[in-house]
Amino acid sequence: MLCRFCGQESSGCMSFEKWVKPTFTDHDKLLAGDGVCSDCLFWFNERSKELATLVGKDKPQRMRNYSHFVQVDKWMPLSKGNKQRMQEILFTYPFPTLAAIADSGQKHIVFRARRNPPDSTCGWIQFEEQALFVQPQELKDLLELIETLYAHFSKGEIETGDYKSYRVMSFGVERWQGLEEQVNPRRGSLLFKVALFLAQRREDGQVEGASGGSAMDGLARDTAGLQETLPPQHLATVRGPREKRGVHKQPGQVRQLALFELECDDREGEH
Repeated sequence: MLCRFCGQESSGCMSFEKWVKPTFTDHDKLLAGDGVCSDCLFWFNERSKELATLVGKDKPQRMRNYSHFVQVDKWMPLSKGNKQRMQEILFTYPFPTLAAIADSGQKHIVFRARRNPPDSTCGWIQFEEQALFVQPQELKDLLELIETLYAHFSKGEIETGDYKSYRVMSFGVERWQGLEEQVNPRRGSLLFKVALFLAQRREDGQVEGASGGSAMDGLARDTAGLQETLPPQHLATVRGPREKRGVHKQPGQVRQLALFELECDDREGEH
């Protein structure tokens, strides 16, 4: 019986008609055949006890919620919080025989991943629904550029190239331009998306957590000073010429010079 996913003949195949569910949407990925082999069934498991043991969970886990790597016959399932480990695997010889990186955690991707020969120095990775042939040094060089930017900018800014002007100023215009000249030609490519996904923020020794949430990067620190403590002199009440009148008779206006100056800087940067 031929497996409809890997195309291999196996005596341990389950009938595809018995296995498939109405929610299955990958009919365009199927090959000729009428079964699903035991190896492929393993990667579709929605209640894997073996996976739970490897990732330190009490309850059975879904394969699709994790990225999967096989290197020197060692299976390493990793969550989004283990991006540093993903980097180590991709940049350590030999290149993994299987590398399937899940971004959404909602799709079965391992069955699509191309296998690499043992002792390879480079090879294929599956990133969500797309396959990419990777030269580790090329990925590493791009990752270093992105991580240098990520120490100061959000992943959203790096992804779109739409940077906040005040952050560019504080980072250094010439330094930013030098990095952007190298990053911009690759923006939008699959290699760029993989590097951005793998990027870690190491500012002050901190590494990105499992949520990965780039939309909230540095919210309390990099919002044009809106959440920073202002010097007392910037909050002083400005009185009119008749200072002897009571506060209730002449309400004072609060001047926040730091905020005003930052706002002006941002507007000037837009022109």
